[in-house]
Order: sequence, then C-alpha cells, then structure tokens
Amino acid sequence: MIDLVWLVPAVALVGAVVNLSLWQRLGRLSGIIGSVAMAISFALAVGVLADLVALPGEDRVKLVRLGQWITVAGLRVAVEFRVDPLSITMMLVITGIATLIHVYSVGYMEGDPRFGVFFAYMNLFVFFMLVLVLAENFLIMYVGWEGVGLCSYLLIGFWYERVSAANAAKKAFVTTRIGDTFMLIGIVLIFLRLGSLDFSSVLTDQIATKQPTGVFTIIALLLLAGAIGKSAQMPLHVWLPDAMEGPTPVSALIHAATMVTAGVYLVARTHVFFDVSGVASNVVWLVGLVTAIYAATSALGQDDIKRVLAYSTISQLGFMFFALGLHRYDAAIFLLVTHAFYKALMFLSAGSVMHGLDGETDMVKMGGLRRSMPITTVMFVTGALAISGVPPFSGFFAKDQIVAAANQTEHTVAWILMLVAAFFSALYITRLILITFFGSPRTDAHAHESPPIMTIPLAILAVGAVFGGVLSVNAITGRLPSFLSPVFGEVVGPVHGLSEATLTTISVAAALFGILDGWLIYGSGRVDWIALRERTVELRAFLGHGWYIDDLYAHTLVPGGELVAGFIAYGVDRGVIDGAVNGTGRVVTWFSGVGRRVQTGLVRNYALAFLVGAAALFVYVGLRF
Repeated sequence: MIDLVWLVPAVALVGAVVNLSLWQRLGRLSGIIGSVAMAISFALAVGVLADLVALPGEDRVKLVRLGQWITVAGLRVAVEFRVDPLSITMMLVITGIATLIHVYSVGYMEGDPRFGVFFAYMNLFVFFMLVLVLAENFLIMYVGWEGVGLCSYLLIGFWYERVSAANAAKKAFVTTRIGDTFMLIGIVLIFLRLGSLDFSSVLTDQIATKQPTGVFTIIALLLLAGAIGKSAQMPLHVWLPDAMEGPTPVSALIHAATMVTAGVYLVARTHVFFDVSGVASNVVWLVGLVTAIYAATSALGQDDIKRVLAYSTISQLGFMFFALGLHRYDAAIFLLVTHAFYKALMFLSAGSVMHGLDGETDMVKMGGLRRSMPITTVMFVTGALAISGVPPFSGFFAKDQIVAAANQTEHTVAWILMLVAAFFSALYITRLILITFFGSPRTDAHAHESPPIMTIPLAILAVGAVFGGVLSVNAITGRLPSFLSPVFGEVVGPVHGLSEATLTTISVAAALFGILDGWLIYGSGRVDWIALRERTVELRAFLGHGWYIDDLYAHTLVPGGELVAGFIAYGVDRGVIDGAVNGTGRVVTWFSGVGRRVQTGLVRNYALAFLVGAAALFVYVGLRF
C-alpha cells in the first residue's frame, strides 16, 4: 500500500473533477460522490498506515517517486511523496475529519443552487492539502501550499453574492500571500545555499555543518512567516475571523483539518532549521504565547458563535506554536490531532444551531436551546470540555503536556502566561455554552434538531474528542510520541521544574476556575450578565474588535499600501513604462509624418531630390579627396 500512497490525493482529485464537470446533472448525487471519495481516501490512508507500522521504527521513511518534473541546470525536482510517521498522521487527520465534514455537508448544504460546486471545491481543498503534507521537496509542497490558498478563497467566498463573503475571501487570500511571499524567498535561499530542495538532502542531522548558523536563522524565519500567515498567528491572524462568512462546513474543514494546520506542519517538518538556529525557535514560542493570550481574550468579546470559535482556533494554534518553539514537536502534533476532533465537533455543532435557527449566529438572541436541540447541546458540551482541558477529555492530555513543558524547560513566566491562556479558554467556551444552550430562550424562532446525516458525524467526532487522549497519555512513552520518534527523535524526560503531578493539578485548576467563573457570571443567576454587558461597553468593544488590530491596519498599512500602489500605478506604470512605450510610438509617428511629406508622388520633386543628393555627394567627395 505504501507504493500506492499517490491514490490518496488522486481519489480526492477525481471527486473534484467529476463534481465540477457534472454538478448540474448530478444534483444531490454530488454530495455522495464527494463523501465517498473522501471515505476511499481515508481507507487507503489506513492501509498505508498498516504497512508503515509493520516496518521497524528506523525504516519508517519511504519515498514514492511518480516521475520527474523539472530538470534545469542544477535544479532537479521530482514528483515524489514522502511516507513517514508525520505525513501519515497528517494524512489520517485530513481524510478522516474531511470524510465526516463531507457527510455532514450533504444535509447542511441541501437546497443550495451550487450544491455540486461546493463538493468539488471541498474535494479539491483536501487534494491540495494532501499534496502539501506528502511532498518530498519544498517546491511540490509549495504547489500544495498555494493550492490550499486558492481553495480557501473559493470556499470562503462561496456565497460571493454577499459582499461580506467576497471581501472576506479577498482578505484571506491577500493576507496569506504576505507570508507566502516570504516563504517562497526562503525556499529560494534553501536552494541557493544548500543546493537542493529535497527533504532527504536538506533536512538532515548534519545540516549544521553546511552553512553558518545565521543562514539557518534567516531561512527559518522566512519559513515561519509563511506558517504564521497560513496558521493565522499574530500579526497575520486578521483573515481568520472574517473567514466565517463561508459555509460552516468550510469553517470546520479549514480550522480542523486543512489550511490552518499547514503552518504547524511546516515548522514541524523543517524543525532542523529551528533546532540549529535557536533564535528562530525563541521567536516561534513567543509568537505562540502572545497569540494564545490575545485570541483567548478576544474570544470573550464575540457574540457571533462562529467568531468565538474562530478566535478559539487562533488561540489553540498559539499553543501549538508555543510547543514547537520549545522543541516539543510531538506535543504540538498531538494537540493538532485532538484539536481536529473537538474543533470540528464544535464548528459542526454551531452549524447545527444555525440550521435549527434559520442561519442565526448571534448568541445573545439564542438561549435555552438544550430543550429543543438536546443532541447538539451534548455534542457541543463534549467539545467544550475537551478544549477547556478537563480530564479525561483529549484536550486535557494535549494542552497539559504543552503547558508543563514551559515549566520543565525553565520558561517560568511563559508557563504562568500559558496557564492564563488556558483559564481564558475555559472561560470563553463556558460563556458560549451558557448563553447559547442554557437559561431562558431569547428568540421567537422555533429551533429544531438537525437530521441524522448531520448529527451522526457529530457523535463520531465526539468519540475522538473524549478518547483521543489515549494517543499520548504519557509525553515520553505515549503511542503518538513513540510513533513520531523517527521524525523528531526520542522525547527526553524533564530535568527541571515541578513534578508532573503538581503541574497537572495546576493545569486542571486553571481550567476549572475558568469554568467556575463562567458559570458564576452567566449561569448561576447571581450576576445579571445582560446588565454587565451594558456597563462594560468599551471593554466589550475592545475585545470584540480584536484589540482594534484590524482598525490599526486599516489606518496605517492600508493608506500606506494605497499610496505605494498609486505611485506604482500612476508614477511608474503610467509615467515611466507607458511613457516609454507611448513616447516611442510618438517618435515613430513623427518620422512617419516626415516621410509622408517627402513621398509626394510628383516625378519632378523626386528628380529635384535626386539632383540635390547627387550634388551633395560630389561636394562631399571633392572635399574628402
């Protein structure tokens, strides 16, 4: 099966081509084709996994060559896939979560006039993400990277007739292009300095001897810029909250299994650059720390149920980047896996709420939904307990290892701040649950439970959210760290910090305090939270606008960008480039006019010109000799 790994993305591509070509004829069958394609890809991925685990640990890296792509001078790029524990883990997450989201979408998108196009775009999204994680060289990976960006544009702006959706799609595309440009420069630098783009040649243990450390720092930071853009980390995070304008299954796919996980994968895959640099690793964990706190506090100011989850994703990705910066790559991937389960669960549950309330997303207008939507309530609460870090849910094991790593690596201040981020995580998700599902109804809309085609995928995701922690109960001997060891090396036990029992107790306490505070404010009845909203208008506005970072960009970067664009458009393009072209045309026109006046058509004029020319020639010859 390892040699057939190319079939995993190929099946997704076939589903996309069929649906895009025949969607008007297929009707509802498009959803079945898209879902079956994902299920087949997942089954094939499981088969590849079975073959891989049958091999000894040191042999679990296989290259599958499909052909040659580029051969120019010293640049040789093959279409080659890399099958190792990291790529297989990502492949299983992508295809498994995508299958459930596709099935859910059959019910959610029913009646949409472009039903088949939606599934074509979703299949294409998964195809490019699979190419990204399976690629054996930087250039093939970049093809997948940009393909993911294209599909995010198509899906976020799927309902392009809405101005807000069209603008959100453009914002996501442009913002991520900033990071992608730096990443491309980094790839070029890798080739110029290391002479190859193949992972097998570049990402080796001997890399430190090939170039000065500063070169690897620059490369790592350039790649990090691309990761920050795709994974919506500060300061390139602003596209993700607005991306909620797309259909909810798109939000679930982006947040759980595809686009935003690409940045985490990139840093993990190229970890040797960051290990050699040291400085770049410090930047990674600092970006993750700041982003985790920023996004968790911003989530507290959101009333839109999907925007709460969007900022939640940004914060959770901050935890992953924090772990990457501390060289706990296995812990970052573990959180990526568990996060895929509970974030997809919560997004699809939010979609179920919207489905039951005719598209309503404002939590303040909801309330009491647990009575009319009991299944959705249970599913959402399950995901919320996981993201809060309550044992024995999967999020507890994943986040506990990351927070503990800060203390064990003597980053004491960072450890305290990450506990604060964990506290806010529990607080904002408790706020969402209590306002949405509990209390008295605050809407006249008649809510109803979603059909089984939507609730069954929720139940399967809930199983992963509850039991996903078994993948890595122990940070050193857990199944996932052991499986990933051929890629990242063996996890070294802690040599500093508090005992694991103490760290776990403190981590759980932070989560429980967050839940308790949320209940006291929004669920106990002791606080009039609606009146509290009115007394804290300025704070809510500050948090609701994401600390006004979007506004800061709008008043600084946007005018500056418009000024530069205007200078290039009118000064350089129109004045210099067009001026040179048009000037050349005017010179030619002038000479043509002169020529027209000479060419009169009168024989006597030509004879006179001949005579004058002959006389001038004789005079010249006479003077010359």
